[in-house]
Amino acid sequence: MKLFSSAQGQDPRTKQWNLEDFREYFKNERGNLGNSKKFQEVIRAFDQFAGLRGQPVNQETAIKMVKANENLKKACEAYVESRKGARTGSGKERLGVVDCLSMFREDLNLDQARDMKVVRSLEGKTWEQAGRLEVAQVILEGGGQVVGDAMSQRLKVEHGGKSGFFTEQMELVSLEAQVDKMIDSIDREQNPALRGALDAVRSQLKDRDGELKKYMGASGISDGDLEIVEYASRLERGNPMKGNLERVLSNGSTNLRAMDIIRGYQSSLRKAGGEVSSEEKGRLMDEAAEKVIGGAGLSKEAADCLRACKEAFMDMPPMEEVKNRSVRMYRMIKKSFIKAKETAIDAGSQAGREQREALDRALEDRDFMETWQKGIDIARASEVGGSRGEIARDVGNELSSRNIASSRIAEFLGIGGIVAHSEKMIVRSGDKVITGCFMEFAEGVDITAKGERSRRVLDQVDTSIHTAGLYKDMTTLEVFDYLCAQNDRHERNMFYKLGEPDAQGKRAVIGLQGIDGDLSFGDKDKQVSPTQGQLKDMTFISASLADKVNALNEDTLRYCIGDLIPEKQIQVMMRRVENFKDHMNKNMVRIDDKGWNLNEYSKDQPVDGLDARGKAYVKGLKSLDASFNAQINIDANVTHKDYHIKHAFQEHRKMREAGPKTAISFEEIKTQEKKAPRTEVRTPLGKKSEEAVARARQLREERRRKQEEMKGKQAPAKQGAEKNGREKVQEAAGKKVQEAGRKR
Repeated sequence: MKLFSSAQGQDPRTKQWNLEDFREYFKNERGNLGNSKKFQEVIRAFDQFAGLRGQPVNQETAIKMVKANENLKKACEAYVESRKGARTGSGKERLGVVDCLSMFREDLNLDQARDMKVVRSLEGKTWEQAGRLEVAQVILEGGGQVVGDAMSQRLKVEHGGKSGFFTEQMELVSLEAQVDKMIDSIDREQNPALRGALDAVRSQLKDRDGELKKYMGASGISDGDLEIVEYASRLERGNPMKGNLERVLSNGSTNLRAMDIIRGYQSSLRKAGGEVSSEEKGRLMDEAAEKVIGGAGLSKEAADCLRACKEAFMDMPPMEEVKNRSVRMYRMIKKSFIKAKETAIDAGSQAGREQREALDRALEDRDFMETWQKGIDIARASEVGGSRGEIARDVGNELSSRNIASSRIAEFLGIGGIVAHSEKMIVRSGDKVITGCFMEFAEGVDITAKGERSRRVLDQVDTSIHTAGLYKDMTTLEVFDYLCAQNDRHERNMFYKLGEPDAQGKRAVIGLQGIDGDLSFGDKDKQVSPTQGQLKDMTFISASLADKVNALNEDTLRYCIGDLIPEKQIQVMMRRVENFKDHMNKNMVRIDDKGWNLNEYSKDQPVDGLDARGKAYVKGLKSLDASFNAQINIDANVTHKDYHIKHAFQEHRKMREAGPKTAISFEEIKTQEKKAPRTEVRTPLGKKSEEAVARARQLREERRRKQEEMKGKQAPAKQGAEKNGREKVQEAAGKKVQEAGRKR
C-alpha cells in the first residue's frame, strides 16, 4: 500500500520524513515489478544505508557508512535524472520521496564522519543515536579580526572552546578564467556601455605582455608610471605629445628613465620652495632630464623622445612612492584598464565614447575596483600556489580543503597532533554565509613571534639538544609530508614545542606541529620542495604509524578525503603510499614509544656483525647527524627537519643580535634607564643655536626662582596650619577627659 496515491494528490515533500517512514515506504515498493531499474537501485542503496544506522560508531562502520552514503547519493541523483519528465501520479510520488530522501541524507552531514576525531567523539553510540553530525559554525558580529595580507588573509575565530583561523574557500583559477568571470558578471542589459567596454578590453587584459600577466609572475606590484599613463590617455589622438608618451611607455627602459626624470624634477621643485617662475621650472626640468639621460646610455631616438616630453613631465601630478599594497594594486589595475582602453576602444565613435566614459566611471567606483583587486589577487595566489603545489587551475581545485584533508589523513594514521587540526566551517555575518576551513591555533612557539616574551623564550633554545619527542615528531612529520606531498613545509610552517629551561637556562625542542597544508597533494607525483621529505633519507618510524600506513588503500583514502580531493590526486597519492610502503618494509626501522631516544646503537658503531635492522639503525643515525651538522645554505640536498630547525633558530639569533631587546615590564624599563649611559648633548654651532641655548637657560632659571618663591610663601601657612591642628587635637582631648569625669 502506498503512502500517497495519485487520487489523494498529496506531495510527499509536505511530510517530515524519518528513517522509519522511508523503511515503510520502500518495504511496500520493494515487490513492485513496475519500478524502474534506477528506482530499484535506490531501494538497494537505501537498504544498505539503513542497515548501518543501528551499528555502533567506530572506524570500521564509519568507512562503511560514508561509502553507503555516497552510493545512496549517486543512486538518488541517477533516478532523478532519469525521471525528470515523470507525468503519472505514482512517478511524481516516487520523485518526491527520493527528493525527501536526498534532503534527509544531506541533513545528516555524514561527510563529518570522514574525520576520525569526530568518530572517536561518538564512540559508545549507534549511528542512529549520533543523529545529525554538526559542521562547525560561527556567527560574527562586527566583522571579526582579520590577520595576514593578500593570499594569506585569515579571520580569527573561536569554536567549541578552541581558538583558530578561518580561511575562506578559494578555487585555483587562471588569470584568463578570472578576467572572463569578472567581465561576465556585468549584466549586458543593465549596463550595456560598461559591458561593451569590458568586452572590448578583454583580450588586452589577458595579453601575456600586459600589466596583469606581468603581475602573475612578479614578486611585487609595479605601478610607478600610472601618472604618465593617465596623462597620455587624456590627450587627443594625433597630438604629437601623446605619440611621444606612448613611445616612452612602450619601452621598459625608457619608461623607467621617464619616471626618474619626473621624480628628480619634482624633488628639485620641492627644495626650491615658494613661488618658482616658469623659466626656473624649465631649467630644473632640463637639469633633471640631462642628469638621467646622460648616465643611462640611451639611444639618440629614446633620448630625443624623453626630451620632447619635457612639457608633459613638468605638468605631471606629484609622483610619490606608494608603499600600501592595496593602493599599489589599485594603481596597477587602473593602469591596465587605461592602457587596454587606449588600444581597444575607438574614441571616434559615439559607442566608443560612451564605453570609455562608462569605464572611466567604473575605475573610480570603489565596489568595482575592490572586486577586481580581490579577483586578481585570487589569480595571483592561484599562480603561485598552483605552481608550487603542482595543482591544476580552472578544474575546481580548492585550497582551503587541503588543510582539512591533511588533518583527516593525520587523524586516520593516529598522528593527529602532528599538524594543527582543521575542519570544515561555515561563517555567518549578517546575511552573508561563507564556507571554508577552521584551523586550530598550533601548539608550541612560532619562530616569527613578534611579542618580546615569546622572543625571549626562543632566545633560550639550544638546538644541539636532541630529545626523544623531537626525534619522533621530526621523523613522523617527514613521513607525513612525503605521503601528502606537502610542498610548502619550511621553518615558518612548523611550531616548536619547548621544554622547561635547564640549570643553564637552556631549552630543548621537545616536539613539532605543522601548519598550513593548503599546498598538499597535487596532480603530479613530483617533489617540488626538499623540505617535503626525501624517501631515501627516511629510516626511523613509529611502529604504530607503520601499521597504519600498511593498512592504507584506495578505499581508505577515498573515505578520508574523497569529498575534498579529486580522484586523480587520490590515485597519485596512492602511488606515493605504495612507494613508501615498499621503502618502509625494506629499509626502515620501527621504533616503539619508549625507544625514541635512539640510543640502541651508536652512529660510530661498526656495522660488521649487525643484522639488517642494526645496520639500518646505524645508517639512520649517521643520516640525522650529517643533517644536523650540515652547513646552512651549502648542503642543499639535506632534507631532515632538524636542518631546517637549526636554520630557523640561527636566523632568529641573527635578528635578535641586529636589534635591541624591548622591555616587557615597568621594572625593566627603570633598570634599562639606570644602565643606559648618559650622553652629552652637543648643541650645533651658530648664532641661532647659541641664542636658543641661552634662552633655554634663562627659562630654567626663571622656573627655579618661581618654585623657591612658592615654597617661601607656603612655609608660614603650613606652619600655621600645623599649629592650629595641634591646638584642635589638644582641645578635643581635654573635652573627652572632662566628659569621662562627668560620667563617673
